[in-house]
Amino acid sequence: MRCVATILVLLIAAMLSISCSGAKGKEAKEELPQTLEQEAAPRPLPDGAVAFDYAGHLYFDVVLRDTIPARMIFDTGNTNILFDTQFFKDHFAPSPTLQRTLIQGTGNSLEAAYRDVAEWEYSVGATTITEQGATVLDLRKILGYQVDGMFGMEFMRGRRVEFNYADGYMLLLPQEAAPDEGYICVKCKWLDQRAARMVMPLSIKINDGLSLDGNFLVDMGSSGSVSINSSLVAKLRLNSVLTDVRKKIYDTGGVGGSRTDYIFTADRVSVAGTDLLNVRMNYSGNTQGMMASDSYDGLVGNGLLEHFDVIIDFAKCEIWLRPNRNFNSAKRYNSGMTLTPQADGWIVNGLLEGGNAQLSGLRRGDLITSINGLKPNEVDIKRLKAMDASAEEWSLEVKRGDATSRIKFEKEE
Repeated sequence: MRCVATILVLLIAAMLSISCSGAKGKEAKEELPQTLEQEAAPRPLPDGAVAFDYAGHLYFDVVLRDTIPARMIFDTGNTNILFDTQFFKDHFAPSPTLQRTLIQGTGNSLEAAYRDVAEWEYSVGATTITEQGATVLDLRKILGYQVDGMFGMEFMRGRRVEFNYADGYMLLLPQEAAPDEGYICVKCKWLDQRAARMVMPLSIKINDGLSLDGNFLVDMGSSGSVSINSSLVAKLRLNSVLTDVRKKIYDTGGVGGSRTDYIFTADRVSVAGTDLLNVRMNYSGNTQGMMASDSYDGLVGNGLLEHFDVIIDFAKCEIWLRPNRNFNSAKRYNSGMTLTPQADGWIVNGLLEGGNAQLSGLRRGDLITSINGLKPNEVDIKRLKAMDASAEEWSLEVKRGDATSRIKFEKEE
């Protein structure tokens, strides 16, 4: 690999004026509950739709350069295509066009990576595009061994796209087509002149003593609901306003390394004429990186968007939302951990301080080799997400160095 230059690349990102042309204002707000659906199973996909697996991230099957299959995540915070380092080495010859680069993301520092300035053709469903350049970094350290890369906003440029979280598909829509009944338009704005990242207004009632209207970066690479940047935390003095806060530390909190989140429950988040109640969110303790920026107030992730049918107009910088059948669903339980899947187990990456998992003896960096008797090859990403949200207590086999132990604990509520 030849080092030619050092480039600073901003990676990862985040999405309200409630009426645009075609929106119905108060009338639409009153109609919204009638759009809620009750089907338990996904429906057949529409013609032309591309299936994805949803488990906090949107996982797509992508074909590179006509022949190479790849499992890739879609991320609105990522502009160009991105490859995991090992995947790149396994499938492509060493490139003379590879350059060193630095990437800033949701972690607390910059991360070393490479930039390949060659052309890259790839297909998602029936749509094929060619991009100039790709980023190469240790992505599996962040997202797990089953992820080969990411594709981002360059694929979506100028398109109108439906993302159906409940039924697991993406559909490219005609630009002139009007959304179905029940959608409400949210006028967004671009973060900067590159028109590559969307900022969305949200109204949040933290508690009876504090409410805020803010602009949040739309980040479909984030599995969380709403994350508040540390710059806004300081202005609002959230540390003194909130009393029931849990601290969660990540060894790898995204591109850029470690991350510290402070988790709490907000009374209400208002978006597109609807109110989501008792929303579990977090504020950042980072001093550097995207979560410390004052250019926007935080991130909006899949944990909030999953309650809606979503249409994003990437040409007009608009987001259309309609409550889906999961709108009123709440995740009551969680393990207090964030696990990174590996072929031989799950690495404990994030851990809730003072939580049941930590009190039972688990530590960040531990390798869990079985969960309730199930090995990694028996648990895919969707099943792991469902298991984490279930009330069932976990009995784990845990490896730390050369020692193996069994740990059992009840879930967090």
